[in-house]
Amino acid sequence: MNDLIPRLAAWLRSWLDRHFPAGAGPGLAPPPAPVVRPAPPLPAHRSPYGLDGPLDGDVSALVRPYLGDTLAHEAAA
Repeated sequence: MNDLIPRLAAWLRSWLDRHFPAGAGPGLAPPPAPVVRPAPPLPAHRSPYGLDGPLDGDVSALVRPYLGDTLAHEAAA
């Protein structure tokens, strides 16, 4: 009676090895090779310091964002 569990485990192991050999399962297949995609090209480098002329504050509100509030306040007064 003491040998029953180890003998049963050995029999079950041999039966499983015969009916389901190693590597036969769908989850054990090697993964597919990754798809190599080329990197998108980078845009041309542009330095903000290499502009031809100075920035005009009247044309670009981003240079002096506080200017709009100041002009609106002066116009109201």
